[in-house]
Amino acid sequence: MNIAFIMPYETNVLKTLDNALRLNLGNYILIGDKKKIMENSFRHNIDYNRFAIYDCPEELEAIDFCYEFLRKGRCDYVAFGKIPPSYFNRIMDVKEEGQIGSVDVIDLPSLRHYLFISNSSRRLNVDFDDKKKAIIQAEGVIKALNIKKINAAMITNLNNKTDVLEMNIIKMLLKDDKFNNINIYDSCALASLFSAHSPNNIYQTHINLLIMRNYEAARIFIDTLRIFTEAKIASILVGGKNYAIDLSETRNGSDILFSLLILNKINKEKKKANYQKLSAI
Repeated sequence: MNIAFIMPYETNVLKTLDNALRLNLGNYILIGDKKKIMENSFRHNIDYNRFAIYDCPEELEAIDFCYEFLRKGRCDYVAFGKIPPSYFNRIMDVKEEGQIGSVDVIDLPSLRHYLFISNSSRRLNVDFDDKKKAIIQAEGVIKALNIKKINAAMITNLNNKTDVLEMNIIKMLLKDDKFNNINIYDSCALASLFSAHSPNNIYQTHINLLIMRNYEAARIFIDTLRIFTEAKIASILVGGKNYAIDLSETRNGSDILFSLLILNKINKEKKKANYQKLSAI
């Protein structure tokens, strides 16, 4: 697995990559100001010679280089450092503004399965079609992790007739599109997921995918988890057929390492599937 990190200057990123190399979690290509990367690495006793470093001191130069690197298949995934989100589209070759989605993978203490949160865009106003896209987007990531069944919960604050209608439309559309491995629970309030006597309690059900009202609501929930739990969270961006790590949404080295573990597993499952296809020919 080869991952290109664009402008990875933060100490916790470089330290985590150094640890990830020791765990044999792939190869890391660092794109940015080479002098700055080397100085930060030397200051914290990190062996920068273990990385492939491409010197692109200017922001736009680094972005264009990373775009070509990914386009030519020289890396499997990309990780974004401190660059404006407006450049994500350019690197991941997504034409329409705002159409990069996200899937957060959450390893919550004492929960026996991963919990996923999916958003098809960062727009504030989303409709049933956006939520349907978010479910299908998550299905690709979940399937790539070799998880067979998806149990989705639509999160609402009101649970009114509009929410129920929206949920039923999404169920119908997914059924028409032959997504038979996706089960959708009734709309529920976020608090009910953690209520001991709720039928939607995530510790007592098999709910593994949450569809929030919008991206902002998802971020608030994730930030709350970070404050009150020791959850590890991988923030994966989805643009077309490309996956990337959004380092701006990681809070510490354990989140970065968990993100690398998730992409490493996806990469292994992808290679296994390709091998099986070739063997069947």
